[in-house]
Amino acid sequence: MISKFIFQLIILLLYIRSCVNALWPLPQYWAKGSKTLSISPDFSIKQTSKTRSILNAHTKEILKSAEDRLLNLLTSEQYVSPNVKSIFPKTIDESNTLNCLTISITTNVSELDLGIDESYELIIPDSQNDDDPLTAHLKAQTVFGVLHGFNTFSQLLYYNGSKLLLPFAPHDIKDFPRFSHRGLLLDTARNYFPIKDILKTLDIMSWNKFNVFHWHITDSPSWPVVSEVYPELSNKGSYDPKYMIYTKDDIKKVIEYAKFRGIRIIPEFDMPGHTHSIAESMPEIMTCINIQPNWSTFANEPPSGQLNPALPETYTFLHKLLPELTSYFVDKYYHSGGDEVNLNCWNSTPSIIEYLSQNSGSSIETLLSKFINETHGIVRKSKKIPIVWQEMVVDHKLPLKNDTIIQVWTTKEITKEVVSKGYRVITGSSDFWYLDCGHGAWLGNDVNGNSWCDPYKTWQKIYSYNPIDGLTDEETKLVLGGEVHLWTEQTDPTNLENLLWPRASAAAEVLWSGPYDTSKKIRTPDKDALARLTDWRFRMVDRGVNAIPLQPLWCARTGMCDVLNPQ
Repeated sequence: MISKFIFQLIILLLYIRSCVNALWPLPQYWAKGSKTLSISPDFSIKQTSKTRSILNAHTKEILKSAEDRLLNLLTSEQYVSPNVKSIFPKTIDESNTLNCLTISITTNVSELDLGIDESYELIIPDSQNDDDPLTAHLKAQTVFGVLHGFNTFSQLLYYNGSKLLLPFAPHDIKDFPRFSHRGLLLDTARNYFPIKDILKTLDIMSWNKFNVFHWHITDSPSWPVVSEVYPELSNKGSYDPKYMIYTKDDIKKVIEYAKFRGIRIIPEFDMPGHTHSIAESMPEIMTCINIQPNWSTFANEPPSGQLNPALPETYTFLHKLLPELTSYFVDKYYHSGGDEVNLNCWNSTPSIIEYLSQNSGSSIETLLSKFINETHGIVRKSKKIPIVWQEMVVDHKLPLKNDTIIQVWTTKEITKEVVSKGYRVITGSSDFWYLDCGHGAWLGNDVNGNSWCDPYKTWQKIYSYNPIDGLTDEETKLVLGGEVHLWTEQTDPTNLENLLWPRASAAAEVLWSGPYDTSKKIRTPDKDALARLTDWRFRMVDRGVNAIPLQPLWCARTGMCDVLNPQ
């Protein structure tokens, strides 16, 4: 009797596992049924007459592009899930064929901005009215809500070997993002990434409902951005001035491509530290240029080099360069960096020592303040709002303007400290959301070395991060969202997707769905989340993404690989 019971239990568990419907990120509200629909070979997308009447030409262009991408998926994607299989009926009545998706948009908005309405409602009935074709309905305030609705709709579809099916109808989905800033940082300076890899990353980001690409575009190792004012920056500071650069047209292409997928591009030109690449063409305004072998005294990693804040020529450079760089990007926010400024470097620079001796009351900290204020003044004159790393207000206590956004990359205690000062915050703790960690030392002559941010961040660790942990309700309002980071000391196009996906998807759900469920309990990387993310990973692979497996296939199919007594 016991063995028979165990066998029946296993069969039941296998069946439950097979009935996963893997939406990722999870919608705020989702009611579903048990009927399976088929998708008509002549499936169409239609806009309501009111929608057609209120949209301008550019908004219509964004919508048409998204419609074409969805229709292309319907004809090209043949995703067979390892989980959703046994619930498909052998035959489907013609009345259960979904023929159309109607689009209703309330307001004409064609420009992306922080806090834009991205909500949507998706209704998929399981029966038709009278003789009308079976039709689904997607409603949104803006076209960017429709983009998210399209991505959700595409995840409801499965291929049974002969046709495209939509199980668990009817569906009633009401959805919106918990956080308005849902970002992914990619460092394209330590190793170079061709535009095609960036564009593909934007595609995958949109499927995961990310809406910000934080482009850490320059750093100490290389300056790949082509400046028309200072062409020598990339001519001498890039890895290859012909093939490893980003032109003004390249940047424009990335911005437009991202916008059509509901993603903002926020550039970061990190200064005054992390700027050795400038020294390749303009050493006269730099300090501590590539000090060897004791580079660690003057920088967090080689090569060392910082802009000199004591020289008038440095500010002449900034006043010519920054207006050009800000003009390349349309977003109203500009990341000016400011992290890991090495004070030892400046304290050992003769021209800075001389400046301090001749200017009573000056110090290294007042020089840093002068540099940041000058930089931010230029940024604001260009009609941009600065973003800086946490060090500026936490370590250096600079009194930045209240609308400056602070990016916190360490602990929840630092997040609380920053919001208590009244600043808006973007979070993303290195203890949880740094995807480059755990791959061993990249520095040479270090046999037993590890990465500074060990261990490797599993999807479960990433999913367990709560961006608003320990904050009051008022403090929580200042948290705009967060970013998952990929610094690229050990990453290039060959392993980019392996390191991003599906781990970045875990952060995407935290930022979209929120760290708490509908009963206000903290979300955990439980069996439901694992089953959904596993299925989503398989779907991404089917779409051509080199996303790594989370478990052996046996575990994915059965769900029987949990730790009995987790620590």
